Amino acid sequence: MPDSEAPLLIARDLVAGYVPGVNILNGMSVDVVPGQVRCVLGPNGTGKSTLLKAMFGFLPTQSGTMQLRGAPVLGTPPHSMGALGITYLPQRPSVFPFLSVEVNLRLGTWAFRHDRARVRERTERALTQFPILRERLRQTAGTMSGGQQRQLEIARALMGDPTVLLMDEPTASIEPRVAGQIYEIIQGLARAGKAVLLVDQNIKGALGIADHVYVMRTGTLFEEGPRAQFTDEVETLVSRWLYTR
Repeated sequence: MPDSEAPLLIARDLVAGYVPGVNILNGMSVDVVPGQVRCVLGPNGTGKSTLLKAMFGFLPTQSGTMQLRGAPVLGTPPHSMGALGITYLPQRPSVFPFLSVEVNLRLGTWAFRHDRARVRERTERALTQFPILRERLRQTAGTMSGGQQRQLEIARALMGDPTVLLMDEPTASIEPRVAGQIYEIIQGLARAGKAVLLVDQNIKGALGIADHVYVMRTGTLFEEGPRAQFTDEVETLVSRWLYTR
């Protein structure tokens, strides 16, 4: 997908932090584009997860702007983001471990829970896209493997048919084979027209599916460009990001 595609979500000059007077984001800007996976990479502690939290409204911003289809949306509370077509997949596990896979999925349809036909249609679509969930529909979610739980989280996030997905390290602590499957799922979402912003520590895996890359350092944008710009070996890239001033 060419980088010339018009962005759907535009964030500019975001400044935010968790403690008054101590900012983690210091003017970070990103575009989220339909049909693309845009990856945010960089060393630990540079503000990658903070960026997604600020964009989704979990963390108030000190300054900056964010527009969805040209309309300002920065500061929208998280519980209203779904209605705008924006969903967020946190890094930490978010399944309800003592509820079944089916109930976890249906919680993703809460906004239209009284529309039974729509709930059935979305559930069937999720089970078709994630066959392992159909096999384990009655199973308690917390008894599944980490990779299976992650697929459940992604499936639940898709139940509302979002247009923008903010994803924080979706393959963290997951075995490489299953991580590869999750990357394929993410890439498939972009091919279906979704706009994906992916924060990741797995540089090699992320670059394998990225259309465009943002590299953060100390809360700001250090480097960005299309995937072809980042063809060096991972060790070389990391050295450049860590030691270039």
